[in-house]
Amino acid sequence: DGDGAGPAASRASRAPRVDDAPRRHAVGHSVDTVLAQGGFVGHRSFGPGDSNSAFLGDATGSIIPPIFPSTTYARDGSRGGYDLRHYSVPPKDVIVDDIFGDDDTRAARSSRKKGDSSGNASGNHHAKGHPNKTPPDDKETEKGLMYSRPDNPTYTQTESLLASLEEGQDAALFSSGMAAVAAVASATLRAGDRAAIPKNCYFAVRVFFEEWCEQFGVECALYDCEKPGDLERAVLHGETSQGGENKEKNHVENFGDGKCKLLWIETPSNPTWRVTDVIAAVTVAKKCGTTVCCDATVLTPLVCKPLKLGADLVMHSATKYLNGHSDVVAGAVVGRRTVSSENGETPDKNAYEQIDSRSIPSETRQTEVWRRLLRARSFGGSVLGPFEAWLLLRGARTLHVRVARQCESAMFLARKLVSHARVSAVFYPGLDSHPGHIIAAEQQSSKTDENAERLFGGMLSIRCAGGKEAALVTTSLTKVWFPATSLGGVESLMEHRKSVEGPSSETPDDLLRLSVGLENKHDLWMDLSKALEEAHARTSGPELRD
Repeated sequence: DGDGAGPAASRASRAPRVDDAPRRHAVGHSVDTVLAQGGFVGHRSFGPGDSNSAFLGDATGSIIPPIFPSTTYARDGSRGGYDLRHYSVPPKDVIVDDIFGDDDTRAARSSRKKGDSSGNASGNHHAKGHPNKTPPDDKETEKGLMYSRPDNPTYTQTESLLASLEEGQDAALFSSGMAAVAAVASATLRAGDRAAIPKNCYFAVRVFFEEWCEQFGVECALYDCEKPGDLERAVLHGETSQGGENKEKNHVENFGDGKCKLLWIETPSNPTWRVTDVIAAVTVAKKCGTTVCCDATVLTPLVCKPLKLGADLVMHSATKYLNGHSDVVAGAVVGRRTVSSENGETPDKNAYEQIDSRSIPSETRQTEVWRRLLRARSFGGSVLGPFEAWLLLRGARTLHVRVARQCESAMFLARKLVSHARVSAVFYPGLDSHPGHIIAAEQQSSKTDENAERLFGGMLSIRCAGGKEAALVTTSLTKVWFPATSLGGVESLMEHRKSVEGPSSETPDDLLRLSVGLENKHDLWMDLSKALEEAHARTSGPELRD
């Protein structure tokens, strides 16, 4: 090993595997295959080559991606190890089907796709006219490293996997979900600008934007996603106008005042799970070149892909579902594929068909936003540790299995709770009675065929008929559900959100947020139902008991 070639040198004399070529040149793979292998499917080992081309593979042949904890990197490979001045990163994975489809289902679905005349199982995903699908790329991306704060090789595979899942161009990991939120704010907003923020969203996000905007001279316009016209009012006119007062007809009515530089969407919103029509919101934002960022933490890219609906950025608190094991704090942002000035294609023609293409934020702005985002991460120090990045990738490898089970159990519980005597309301977009059900069904498109149920996420909330006291007592009586903060893990959690969010919160004080885990759904139901009944008995007087 003293010749400077590094650990990978021992592989140079190995004969190539017989399947190297077909795996490297495959059109794409299913989402469950990409997740199970942690991304870079078919590129774990490239066959003969120098240490650079084999960098992201483990020199021992391990199927577990390696961890690179070093904080700095030698300028050459003369002292052993890898030469990180220039190394090759495999292309992003191409995902060619939806979740949970067997070969026959995928082939049938592909043959039904418009414009597919090939008859093969993958369909015409990569033909011109499908801008969200990345054509196979035999070329690796060359990258160089200097210091671990802006770059660490452990990030590379995890970020590539997230970008592939969201069908985006780039992804960036952060030290937490809130660090990712702060970076988006820093990358898109300057003094005198406006941010349009939902009133009903994860409370820490709303509080952050209210305080951050006040500190940096940015207007924070709150909107109600369920109130017709309120999002448009916040984007085009801000807090000073209520819609029709004192507008300049040709400018303000159609394009607003041009101040809004960030529209934040969270759908469904935590903890009341209100649904925002992403395409409608994007339509408004593009009138004045506003960057749209969607918090898709709760749904994950397996249930909804906001970039395909027209959003510019998607944010995840990767602490939650992406990791899924309640042992990592992390965040992530994924950026859309930039608009091509050469062919005029938008990120998704279906989403933009009603929008004047001239009003889409320019590729220059999107590129600048992403540059600022990365600088905010590097200079702000909001970087994820290499071990945490490795744990995140480890957790993501079971995402497809976990989300399927959690969605199924959440729907089961929601349907049962609707008729429970001690529950006054159930908030779950999968229920037909939910005000946003139709929109949710349209934009949460993960179903394998026409006969399969759509997925609506693993989160729901209930209001206890006995009020705040009954809700609090319920949390102390469950045996399977844990009363704890967070969501998206393998264990089921319940929380009285009003106690956490404080008096300024609009969350009802009788509401319990439920994060459905991987336990048996019947065990979860029996435990919760019994606790609700017992809480009712303890908190109601004899004259109120049934």
